[in-house]
Amino acid sequence: MRMTVRRLGGWAVRITVISTAVLIIQPPNRLTAQDSQFGIRGLGTPGKWESVRARATGGAFAPFDALSPLLDASLADVRRMTAGVTGSTSWRSVSAGSTNASLRASRYPALVIAGPLSRRIVVGGGFATYLDRTFGIVTHDTINLRGVPQPITDEIRSDGAISDLRLALAARVQDRLAVGVGIHRITGSTRVVATRRFDDSTTYRNSTSRDEVAYGGNGGSASALLDLTSDVRVAGWVRSDGKLRADVRGRTVAEDDLPLGFGGGVRWRLGEQAAFAGALAWRKWAGAGPYSHDTFDWSLGAELGSPVSPLRVGVRRGQLAFGVGKTPTEFGVAVGLGKQFSGGRGRLDFGLERLQRKGDGLTERVWTFLLGLTVRP
Repeated sequence: MRMTVRRLGGWAVRITVISTAVLIIQPPNRLTAQDSQFGIRGLGTPGKWESVRARATGGAFAPFDALSPLLDASLADVRRMTAGVTGSTSWRSVSAGSTNASLRASRYPALVIAGPLSRRIVVGGGFATYLDRTFGIVTHDTINLRGVPQPITDEIRSDGAISDLRLALAARVQDRLAVGVGIHRITGSTRVVATRRFDDSTTYRNSTSRDEVAYGGNGGSASALLDLTSDVRVAGWVRSDGKLRADVRGRTVAEDDLPLGFGGGVRWRLGEQAAFAGALAWRKWAGAGPYSHDTFDWSLGAELGSPVSPLRVGVRRGQLAFGVGKTPTEFGVAVGLGKQFSGGRGRLDFGLERLQRKGDGLTERVWTFLLGLTVRP
């Protein structure tokens, strides 16, 4: 006799939570995914709000780059309609206990469009990746059915992401001071497929459940840029996001706190051939669900050579928002090139980034190739 084990509507979501807990306690026998494994242990993997130019400097130039969706005030430097898009492809190797895996992911993590309304006011918008939610995990366990232990295999696949949609306004209050504000809509969805397989396939039938989880939230940001001298500029920003609501079939199944964050940076220009920058950021992720941590990040970078075709280098170090036990850490180095064409109406940016992430029982090494296109019609 064959027996079918039924599942209710929210089975995919519930089994995701259960399997994640199992994964946290004991690494699975086999591991497959696209995005960072550290994102499985929480709401996802937070994105980097940086253009290719900024990311090739380790993120150090992000507070001063109008095409990085970090500071609204930096849009004040836009003199004509400008659009910039970022693309990335990552190759990562993961070590979790005795398990090793090689993973790959391609993303378009940022798009910024901005243009002046007047000589001193610029409006802009676009999107950036807020959280990556694409992964796949396989766990093995044993359950009791009618008093008889039955070995099972659970496979969970999540495909999707949560995006940050931004509308921002920047104003140059004085020649040396620019301020900006932004409103943010955090939205996205993931398709979750959960499959349970029984080793005893002659008695028990395998079952599969599919659900789509929709996410929604709101936030606001404010920032300022101040030129201390003609060569030294400082930046500061603050952002507050509300709660992230997760809905399945029109019913709210979870609400999690999103972080309050703030940061700043300094940039020093050494003539026309060199610029150096440093940046730092703190975000209060603790409270955004189990195994969440506050994060602090810093970065240093340089842009060398002619503005037409500069060389960029950078280093960054920080923490990850989700992980078991001690806060996971991240260290990275990056290098990149830029090339203007069509009399400055277009620019191509290239970057190569190497990251190493470490947490309890999990190490991740990532190579990321970055390509950016900027157009000024």
